[in-house]
Amino acid sequence: MLLLLGVVVVATRYRRGPSLLASLLSIGAFDFLFVPPYYTLDVHDAAYLLTFIVMLVVALTMSRLTGVIREHALEAEERERRASAVAALNADLAGATNHGEVLTILARHVGRAVIGQVCTLGAAELDSDPAHWGPTAREFLAGVPESVAARWVHEGGQAAGTGTGRYEDSDVLLVPIGTANHHLGLVAVRPEPPDRVPEPEEIETVEALAVQAASALERTQLAEQHEQARAEAEAERLRTSLLSSLSHDFRSPLATIEGAASSLLEENGALTPDGRHDLADSILEESHRMTRLVTNLLDMIRVETGALAVQKSWQPLEEALGVALLRVEERLKGHPVSVDLPPNLPLVPIDELLVEQVFINLLENAAKYTLPGTQIDVTASEVGGEVRVEVADRGPGVPKGQEEAIFRKFFQSPGPQGSAHSGRMPPGGAGLGLTISRGIITAHGGRMWVEHRPGGGAAFRFTVPLSGPHIPTIPAEQDVVESNG
Repeated sequence: MLLLLGVVVVATRYRRGPSLLASLLSIGAFDFLFVPPYYTLDVHDAAYLLTFIVMLVVALTMSRLTGVIREHALEAEERERRASAVAALNADLAGATNHGEVLTILARHVGRAVIGQVCTLGAAELDSDPAHWGPTAREFLAGVPESVAARWVHEGGQAAGTGTGRYEDSDVLLVPIGTANHHLGLVAVRPEPPDRVPEPEEIETVEALAVQAASALERTQLAEQHEQARAEAEAERLRTSLLSSLSHDFRSPLATIEGAASSLLEENGALTPDGRHDLADSILEESHRMTRLVTNLLDMIRVETGALAVQKSWQPLEEALGVALLRVEERLKGHPVSVDLPPNLPLVPIDELLVEQVFINLLENAAKYTLPGTQIDVTASEVGGEVRVEVADRGPGVPKGQEEAIFRKFFQSPGPQGSAHSGRMPPGGAGLGLTISRGIITAHGGRMWVEHRPGGGAAFRFTVPLSGPHIPTIPAEQDVVESNG
């Protein structure tokens, strides 16, 4: 019985060959130690032959059953390990948003499951020229056997390379990512040491991880297609809104220009010089209006496409504001402007032309949506490492709940016509000025928002961070005089 127990112990630790050898050795030991004549392998009593046969059958049966239990335990352990690897991969893939992240995460988890170097390639790389592959991919698939096997795996959707029985001359294991009809890439594993052949369990684990990665790649692919469709729908909506705005906003100035030009051509001396001047002035004013519309549309395209290039330089804010006030002087008639900039306001890193356009849009917006005679206040201050600018008016203000909506494209407030003090309509526009202004300030690293002004009106505020490679200082007047002296 002790000898049979030894056979069981061997069967639990090793495969069937060692178990068979242990069974034969146990019978030999029993004959040598306990069967007369002792300490020999001779058998004088034939009855012991039956004992030997029974012992051999029992030993072989026990070793076989124990081996089956051991194999089942190893298989269960391998399944659990593979399931844990797949679960860990799924947890990391949940946050992946593109193909590159999925392939990187897959390579990391395959490297944990298999001892060796790992490289992943997407379908786009495999379909391209090998010269465009990354350095790791070129190193893995530099040899002819590896490159040929990689093409076969990508086209056939089956594993190849070392340990698979296909393209065994390759020292790299190649496992496809995807299905036979949907090829999304492959995983390349170079076992360590180089002459080691991967175990079947390792290959199965890599294949299981590749299947999960394929699902994640399909998910990201669908998400990218959805995002592309959404972007196309948004572009179509923008195009429709743009055409609608153009047809609406250009109709009025074009009609005015056409009517004034026709009157000038057909007047036959009936118009006085003042009348001719008024008609010419109308043509010029409407031309300027169309120019502003086209400029806003072009600026909006630059903001939307990310082509807005900001050329920052340290500038005094009052220069951009002063130029803007000069350019909108005609449109600010009837609206006194109060400017309050502290004398110690530092230089700001801005693109002067773009910030000038922001001031123009905010001043025009204030003049457009406020009653004649109301004052517009422009102030600035340094707060927490940034300059905060405010353009405030005394108009009807922004309707509650529309503080963010007014910065959307083509949004237009009803203006002051709802007021009991005036029945005029504000001049038309494409509704892009505030959108463009916020885009310019965002490109400068700041932010723009609107608040309700105490006592009535709206206060548009924006910030410009005081950050840059070198912050210059404005020399004091005394230092300038001494240096000139």
